[in-house]
Amino acid sequence: MASMDCPGKEGAGSRKRNLALLRNKLYMGERRRTEPVVESTSGTGDHNTLRRSQSDRTEYSQKLQEKMAPQVGSTTPAASLQEDEEQVSRRMMARRVKIITELMQTEKDYISDLDLCIKEVIQPLRNKQIAHFDVDGLFSNIELVHQVSAKLLSLLEEATTDVEPPMQIIGMFTGYGQ
Repeated sequence: MASMDCPGKEGAGSRKRNLALLRNKLYMGERRRTEPVVESTSGTGDHNTLRRSQSDRTEYSQKLQEKMAPQVGSTTPAASLQEDEEQVSRRMMARRVKIITELMQTEKDYISDLDLCIKEVIQPLRNKQIAHFDVDGLFSNIELVHQVSAKLLSLLEEATTDVEPPMQIIGMFTGYGQ
């Protein structure tokens, strides 16, 4: 009889549980896209989330301690300075390679998205010829944007092949604006 007095009460509780489970699944999905995830072996996501966050904190604190600790081992300051400069140079080059790779991949993805938009949205709208709907006016620049992006990608690819890493990309951007 109590369920007859409040017909939606049990449904609300189950909805809250379902929303909590859905939130956990969405959170896990976001984590998978943005950073490496510990493989889940059990049905619950809370334990793995906690374990992952603790390992992240441990890794962060280890890196912080390495940076804060005084460097010991080299007897001459000139040798350690040269080694530090080499390490910095290597790290900067590795970062540069990652940035260039990400820039090229982003441009490829953008061109792919533009292709999809042109083929799946604009072309069908043009074919339908809807009255009082100016498809070309609405999407007037999309083909031009596609051409510019394709040109940029080809220049990026050309600038990164068979060129010394420090000289990659620089000339491409200075010549592209002209």
